[in-house]
Amino acid sequence: MEETKKLSAGKLKLFQIAVLSISLLTASVSVGGCLLGDLAKEFPNAPVWYLQMFVTFPVIGGIIANIIGGAMASKVGKKNLSLIGIALCLIGGFFPMFAPTLGLKIAIRVIASLGVGLIQPLTASIVVDCFEEKTANTLMGLQSSCVGLGASIFSYTMAAIMVYDWHFAYCAYLYAAAIFVLVLFGIPAFVNDIGREEKGDASLQKTKVKTKLPKAAYVGFVLQLLYCLGYCAIDNCLSLAATETGVISTVSATAIASWGGIASLIGGLFFGMVKNKIGMKVGPVSLVLNIIGFVIVGFTSTTALWYVGVTILKVGFCWWMPYINFLVTEDTDESNSAMAASLGFAGNSLGSFAFGYVLAGMGMLTGGISSHQAFIYGAILIALTFVVLAGFNFTNKKKAVNC
Repeated sequence: MEETKKLSAGKLKLFQIAVLSISLLTASVSVGGCLLGDLAKEFPNAPVWYLQMFVTFPVIGGIIANIIGGAMASKVGKKNLSLIGIALCLIGGFFPMFAPTLGLKIAIRVIASLGVGLIQPLTASIVVDCFEEKTANTLMGLQSSCVGLGASIFSYTMAAIMVYDWHFAYCAYLYAAAIFVLVLFGIPAFVNDIGREEKGDASLQKTKVKTKLPKAAYVGFVLQLLYCLGYCAIDNCLSLAATETGVISTVSATAIASWGGIASLIGGLFFGMVKNKIGMKVGPVSLVLNIIGFVIVGFTSTTALWYVGVTILKVGFCWWMPYINFLVTEDTDESNSAMAASLGFAGNSLGSFAFGYVLAGMGMLTGGISSHQAFIYGAILIALTFVVLAGFNFTNKKKAVNC
C-alpha cells in the first residue's frame, strides 16, 4: 500500500481503472450461450447436451485455473499473471471463429476459461493488497458492477454483430486486446513484487515463515459452492419458467434478465457505502435479499413482481460477491491473498458446473422440479448458505471471546 500512496493522482486513477477493467472479462465465457441457437443450425446432428458443452465444458478449465492461478501469483507476479490471463481470454474467445468443428470450438474455448480462472482471484487480491479499507470497499463494489457491465458489453456487441453474420460474433472478444493494453500500462510494475517469492540465499529460504491460509478461505469455498448451486437457478431457469407458466413471454423474460444486469450494476455502486456503515454484516444481508428475491419470483403471478423479485435478487448478488472476497482474504497477507481468493472463485465455478446435475438429482428425489419451482430450490440452497455462514460467524465470535 505504501507504493500505491506514492503514485500521482493521475497514475492512481489509471491504476484503479486498469484493475476494474479486468473484471469486465470474468463473464466473457458464459455470454457465449447466445450462439447456441445458430450453432444448432450449423451442426444439426449435434445432440443438445453436446451443444450445451459450448458453455458448460469450459468451466472445468476455469476451476483448474482458479487453483493454479492462486498458487502462481506469488511466483510470476500478479501483474504478469493478469496479462497472461487476459491473453488467454483473447485467444480462447476469438479463435473459435476459425474452428471447422464444434468439438474444436469447445476445446479452444477452454483456453478462454483458463484465462478467466487466472484473473478472477487477482481482481480481489490486488485490491486488498494495494488499497486501504474505504477505497478497497468502493473498488470491490465497482468490480461487482463491472462483472455485470462486462456481460452486457459482450452480449450486446455479439447481438449487434449477429444481425449481419453470427459467425463474426467472436470478434467481441477483441475487447480483451484493449484491456490487455490498459493493464500493461495502467498497473504499476511494483504489483509484480507484492508477495512474490524470489530465489535467493538458501539460509534465508529456510528461515522464511510461510503463512497458512485462514479457515475463512476454506469456508469461503463451501459458501460459494452452496450459493452458486442456488443462485444459478435465475440464470438457467428464467426463460424456461416463462414458457412453462405463461405468466410472461420469453421476450419479457429477456427484458427482465437485462434489467437484472442493470440492477446489479447500480447495486454494486452502493456496496462500498453499505459496507462502510454495517461492516461485514453486509454478507448476511445480501443472502437475505437473495432469498427474498427468489421467493417473490418463485410465487409471482404478475410481470411487475418478476421485476421486483429479480431486482432484489440481483442487488443481493452484487453485494455477496465482493463480501466473499473480503471474507476469504481478511486474515491473509500479500503472499497468500491470491490463493485465498482463488478458493472462493473455485467454489463458484464448481457450483456453476454442477448446478444442472444437482437440480436434476433433487428432481429425481422429489418427483420432479419444474423450472418455476427451481426458484424455490434456489431460495432453499441460499438459506442453507446463510446457516453455514451464521455458524462460522458464531464460532469465530465465541473463539474471540474465549481468547
